[in-house]
Amino acid sequence: MTNYGYYTGSLFLRELERLKEEYIQLDLDDMKVMMKEDILLLEKAMNMLCRNKVC
Repeated sequence: MTNYGYYTGSLFLRELERLKEEYIQLDLDDMKVMMKEDILLLEKAMNMLCRNKVC
């Protein structure tokens, strides 16, 4: 089995940096909507990672 831990980890770090930059430019209402969407996406990503590893 191929180990994708480093690859997915670096993707998460880059995505968090991108989100931080976007949040700085948003007003509060837009940020709330975006954060809800991002939380759902992160939950899906974590579920995918857990299927590949024992969590």
